[in-house]
Amino acid sequence: MQDGNTGMKKDNSIAEKSMTFQECVDYILSVPLFASKLGTENLNRILDIMGHPERSYPVIHVAGTNGKGSTCSFLASMLEQSGRRVGVFTSPHLITITERIRIGQEQITEEAFTDTFRTVMRYVESAKEEGIAHPSFFELVFLMAAVYFQKQQVDYAIFETGMGGRLDATNVVQPVLCIITSVGMDHMQYLGDTIEAIAAEKAGIIKEGIPVLFFDRRREATAVITEFAQKKEAKLYLVEKSQYNLSKIANKVIDFSFDSGYYRYCNLKIKQTGLYQIENAILAVKAYELLLNRWNDICKNGFWNGEESDYRLTGIDIDRIQTGLYNMFWSGRMEQVAENVYIDGAHNEEAIEAFCNTLKVLFPYEQKILLFAVSRDKDYQRMIEKLCEIPFHEIIIVRYEGSRAAELEAVEAAFRRFSGSKITTFDTIRAGFLYGKSHVEDQCLFCVGSLYLAGSLLSLGV
Repeated sequence: MQDGNTGMKKDNSIAEKSMTFQECVDYILSVPLFASKLGTENLNRILDIMGHPERSYPVIHVAGTNGKGSTCSFLASMLEQSGRRVGVFTSPHLITITERIRIGQEQITEEAFTDTFRTVMRYVESAKEEGIAHPSFFELVFLMAAVYFQKQQVDYAIFETGMGGRLDATNVVQPVLCIITSVGMDHMQYLGDTIEAIAAEKAGIIKEGIPVLFFDRRREATAVITEFAQKKEAKLYLVEKSQYNLSKIANKVIDFSFDSGYYRYCNLKIKQTGLYQIENAILAVKAYELLLNRWNDICKNGFWNGEESDYRLTGIDIDRIQTGLYNMFWSGRMEQVAENVYIDGAHNEEAIEAFCNTLKVLFPYEQKILLFAVSRDKDYQRMIEKLCEIPFHEIIIVRYEGSRAAELEAVEAAFRRFSGSKITTFDTIRAGFLYGKSHVEDQCLFCVGSLYLAGSLLSLGV
């Protein structure tokens, strides 16, 4: 960037500085998480200057309370089996920020991250000269993903919302398909304190005439999604629990069938330990079906009008679906990190309920220990009440670093209200984990309650 008076580079230009990967990360982390002004107007003005890189490839837009990241990864894995190059943007990251921007399962490299950051910052600095505000943390990383996917010439890009949908930065995209995975009670301080209010925020990603896929779990949420889809004249596809059957659980593989309404799939397998991953998998299968029906239209026109074709699945298509599901891995979701040690990122009431269901079905006879940490802004009283339906032999409460962490005393009091199990507290995650791990010879240790907990444990190399 040049100074109009001197022709010299501006001293304060971030884009023109020689920065290491860590210096780029430090800069991004120093930016406020959310924009000072709600909505996407500011981001759209920056994208205008950039020439809208997010419009250079077909986009699948994914919102929901839980299951977004897993659904994105299942879908990306199947698309890759079909020879498609797929960009995936998800959040949050567990260990490193590069997790947020991927081509399939491959994270952006540190070198590419640094180059992309500098490219985006050139546009940001040009925008600032026109009076456009600096993007928030999330907007900045989104812009980097949009630019990186364009450079990588992806065939599809899957963008996961950060929170909500209507006002989310990712809602600037013009998708060929919208997916809403679930609606549950989380981020109530931003999205509303009823299922209907939260559903309305998630439904904000629905675009005029663009097909939308939704997992029908709650009647009140489905009613809101249906109303929004009708207003937008967007064809709504519902997936329900009644459409799948659990066939077998053996050797850490879950075997199930799925009747999509278009095709009945048998012998579908996933390696994830979490029973709830079946629902994310079948939602991704239905999305893949819809995209498969309109490959040619999307590739030719860059969009899909939702009209059905007479395409019929082939044996090769079925093989790609089966292989894509089985190959998918999503860290921190009922991930086994050592013998009898599991980490799950469940951090709200709906996710905790799914976690407990997994324990009841997959670990009915094992003696269980719980390692728990939680954020103060979560409804952890309800989360703990759900957890205490499981007869844990011992409950270990830890506190992660940071101002959002709930106080140990408050969390312990909640557990004592609902459980008669032995309760032990530790000031650090490491101390609590080492104590818990020393007990797992004849027991199973389950670490749950916060993505911060999951990330911290994984970064410790557990």
